[in-house]
Amino acid sequence: MRLPRSVSTAAAVTAAAVLALGGLTACAGDDVDDATVNSKSGPSGAGGTGPAPGGVLPGQETANPAAPPPAKPPADMGGRELADRAVQLMAATSYRLTGQFGTGADAATLSIEVGKLRDVRQTVTRPDVKQELIRVGGVVYTNVESVIGATPGVTVPASLRGTYLKTDGQQLDPKLVDPFAGSFGADAGEVVKGQQTQMDGKGVWPLTIKSADGATTTMYVMAAGDPFPIKLTVTGADPVDLKVSDFGAEVGVAAPPAERIVDEATLQQRMAEAGG
Repeated sequence: MRLPRSVSTAAAVTAAAVLALGGLTACAGDDVDDATVNSKSGPSGAGGTGPAPGGVLPGQETANPAAPPPAKPPADMGGRELADRAVQLMAATSYRLTGQFGTGADAATLSIEVGKLRDVRQTVTRPDVKQELIRVGGVVYTNVESVIGATPGVTVPASLRGTYLKTDGQQLDPKLVDPFAGSFGADAGEVVKGQQTQMDGKGVWPLTIKSADGATTTMYVMAAGDPFPIKLTVTGADPVDLKVSDFGAEVGVAAPPAERIVDEATLQQRMAEAGG
């Protein structure tokens, strides 16, 4: 029996695209030694003062000196320079992403938590299914209910409820499992820097990339201090609207308990035993 899929192909692809945002974190690879966080709410949170120049992020007092401080302020940087700097900054800290993506039947809310060790927990919620994906090291765990639970005519056996399917995350394209990956990486094409504007009462620079399919991706980075991203939007067939918050917060991402983990063979066996 082939494993049924709980979400439509379009929704799954969109989720992968959203996860690709964080490759700003995966592609950079260097630590940053010139940023600090004044508020756990992050620059996009209510009352948050946001990142400021000088110092280091909590717990990174011995940051890798290979990531140099910016040679000039954001106002004097071009689009590519700002995007590269944002990549470096996000590679050095933990954070959370929340928002929406997709339209119509494929619309969903999204929450992504990224730890300082680049482990990730993603939760996608749609009317018919809730998917939780946890990546720890090179392993991905997906809640079984989202793998089979929303498929018409298929019931999740009691023996599989609350379990997670274990897969080899190393076989996946890194751009599809790291939030920020690829969207503004070095190979993403021209980054256009727009006019400074206001967002949530803070000055930001919009950085825009247009893809071959006509979609426009815009990352809004702080205009004062280091250019931390505080929002990312995608317009086109699969729209995305995400806010970034909780820079430097303690984000604990751990694998599920061993007794709640199954591999594909076990999943197939239990489905067969239940008559699925």
